Amino acid sequence: MLLACGIGPLQKGPSEPAPDMFGITDRGAEQYQAQAERAAEPDAFSWRVLAIRAWLQQGNVGTAESQLARLRQQATQAQLPLISLLDAAASLADGNAGLAGQRLDAMDSKALPPNAASYYLLLQANRFEQQQQPIDAAKVLIERQPLLGAQEQDASLERIYQLLTQPTALALRLAQDTRNSEPVNGWLRLMAILNNRDTGPEQRRWQLQSWRTAYPDHPAHRYLPDSTGPEMMLESYRPSHIAVLLPLSGKLAEQADAIRNGILSAHQGQSSRISFFDTNGRDMANLYQQIQQAGADFILGPLLKEDIDALSSLDPAMPQLALNMPAQPSSLPHRYYFSLSPEAEAAEAALYMWEQGHRQPLVFAPNNELGRRVASEFNTRWQQQSGQEARIAYFSSKQAIETDVRNALRSQPTMVAAGVIQPVGTAAPTAGAIDSVFMASNATETRLILPYFDFVRDSRSKRLPTYVTSRSYIPGGEAPMSELNELQLADMPWLFGSAPQLMEEVERLWPASNASWLRLFALGYDALTLIPQLTDLRVGSASAPGLTGELSVTEQGVVQRRLQWMEYSDGDWQQQFEQPHSLDAVQQDLEQPQ
Repeated sequence: MLLACGIGPLQKGPSEPAPDMFGITDRGAEQYQAQAERAAEPDAFSWRVLAIRAWLQQGNVGTAESQLARLRQQATQAQLPLISLLDAAASLADGNAGLAGQRLDAMDSKALPPNAASYYLLLQANRFEQQQQPIDAAKVLIERQPLLGAQEQDASLERIYQLLTQPTALALRLAQDTRNSEPVNGWLRLMAILNNRDTGPEQRRWQLQSWRTAYPDHPAHRYLPDSTGPEMMLESYRPSHIAVLLPLSGKLAEQADAIRNGILSAHQGQSSRISFFDTNGRDMANLYQQIQQAGADFILGPLLKEDIDALSSLDPAMPQLALNMPAQPSSLPHRYYFSLSPEAEAAEAALYMWEQGHRQPLVFAPNNELGRRVASEFNTRWQQQSGQEARIAYFSSKQAIETDVRNALRSQPTMVAAGVIQPVGTAAPTAGAIDSVFMASNATETRLILPYFDFVRDSRSKRLPTYVTSRSYIPGGEAPMSELNELQLADMPWLFGSAPQLMEEVERLWPASNASWLRLFALGYDALTLIPQLTDLRVGSASAPGLTGELSVTEQGVVQRRLQWMEYSDGDWQQQFEQPHSLDAVQQDLEQPQ
């Protein structure tokens, strides 16, 4: 009896080495206590800790507390934090989670050795579970996982999973936070998907596929259904609630309003719900939380690149069609990007000019940041088509236009760029005469510059074929501007009468709308219309006609537009009879032997 209670003279003798005092307890408390009586310090202390833990697991709190009081008297200063751990464990075994929490929170867990730190986290998890806080309990267990041996990890993973099956999907979404570790947010996001009973099977499948892509090495992969493998084919998006993110107030409110009206016009007759969220001055993490609470299942927007980046860092658990192109777009399968960037239009011009048979283009652009970006994008696409760089020249001021034009016409082409493979069947680049001009100019600059090209070359010579994009657009039907005759412009089919009934309605509702407003209206209209077509377009379906152009989607989720080319003639824009082929067709032509 004295031995069982640990009272009486110590009988030292042979004993086995003490195991980890905070490891698995797989013996009876009396066995541990017997080992303690035979062992010398510090092993005896470890055996007594194991005995106390075993009594607590057996529900014998009284004996455990009695032995704990005796152990406290014998403990060294360094062992006192471990006594505090056992005090907290005794409070939990006695059903007093509040007192256990106070004792645990008073401790400096960072000063504990790894085995004690693991036990500390286990007690915290047990405390939260007693207090009906399964998410907090699971979060602690997730942070404890790296401290466990292989034997304990599987059981701990199963406990985490069981804990997170209890909360609602909304509670799990709200618990996601940038301050959490990546494993914690991965668990919370996955279980929010699995616990949502209102999600349709197809939507759940793409949500799980997106999770798999975002967390390729997460330990919770074992709980994914078999239908979420990489080979899964995605169905079209059919969102029931679309969250639209736009800067509805502030300096961009007018532009956002044009997009908003386009979205609403395209939405007429649809059963889905649309909610608009103002991004101006808003923290994106708080805004995303609001979107989740509203029950949205698709995000359209944001418009500003910095907002797109901020939202992307939160890894939203729903598909998104952003209305701009960030510097580093995500490669996730449910992220899409749609913009009206001048750079994309310059790439379209390079492709079209190649299709028209030009081989020695001159790019003439303003010497500013936008001009350099546009010229660079044209040059990149031109190299892809021809294997050589285009001539690039810049203009600065109105007073220097004539000099800038003369210098541009005397420029020499750069030969084959390093690392660029010459397309099959094309001749090596030669320093031939300029045969065309792409001007990255606005309408005022275009009217000013064109006559100088005629004057410097020879007014009697036929004008070089000259191409511009939407920044040079002027409305048709006005007084003829002879200096613009034969100018070729690429812009939205919408501005050239592709949807006359809709244009009539827009002009009636918004009579003051100009070309810039109409383009943004078309962006909103096409963005909403594209949503159910995005997945098919991304895997190579035929392009879809839109107000903004012929629309296709790259493997990276970027919406591309083929614009309509028109020629200016006596005050109006006339349609070109031969429209460009698809990019794929042109590339196939290049691969055919000549």
